[in-house]
Amino acid sequence: MQRGIGVVGMVGVAVLALVNACSDSNSTAPLVATTITASAATNGQTGAAGTALAQPVGVLVVDQNGAPFANATVTWTVASGGGSVASPTSVTDATGTATVVYTLGTVAGVDSLEASIAGGENAFITAMATAGPASAMQVVSGGAQSVTAGSVTAPLIVKVADQFGNPVSNASVSWAVTGGGTLSATTSTTDATGTTQVTLTTDAAPATYSVTATTGSLTPVAFTITAM
Repeated sequence: MQRGIGVVGMVGVAVLALVNACSDSNSTAPLVATTITASAATNGQTGAAGTALAQPVGVLVVDQNGAPFANATVTWTVASGGGSVASPTSVTDATGTATVVYTLGTVAGVDSLEASIAGGENAFITAMATAGPASAMQVVSGGAQSVTAGSVTAPLIVKVADQFGNPVSNASVSWAVTGGGTLSATTSTTDATGTTQVTLTTDAAPATYSVTATTGSLTPVAFTITAM
């Protein structure tokens, strides 16, 4: 009887040792980067097209236990909208954070950047590219017209754009006429398409008119109207 009990006891000890060994093995499993998320503090920024965002964009990388993971390599890839990053990769710090300077594309609209880690996990950062400062003004239509004396011209339309051709809204345009006639407005403001317009009511007698549009320090544009 004593010998039987001894065998059972030995088996129990062996099983306990095996359980402990498995437990020790699990507790020492290597930590790996498993999840990457965009930083809310730097996601969704707005900036002028073709310029770097005010803040570098960032991501957080954590391990299988949800703890920040240091020294993970993050690969940055422009997903849409053009633009560029200062470096194709960066490495997470002790807080699990990696950042990069993100320069927006030259076309106004939503840009996006993909951040990925080994294993295929990824996150997306978005930003809004807006038109930059007004850089040029051009005639859209109405540049050279012949009308009946005493009538109203077709609209004289101009467009204001930034250096990349993106329409600039809310730009104030001043209008002036020489040769007589009456403008529908002496100032107007560009809309979302970057355009604004006026009309000219000509005098009863035949004449030639010159209408000039100016905004800021940009080169003015002119329209020639002939009333017959």
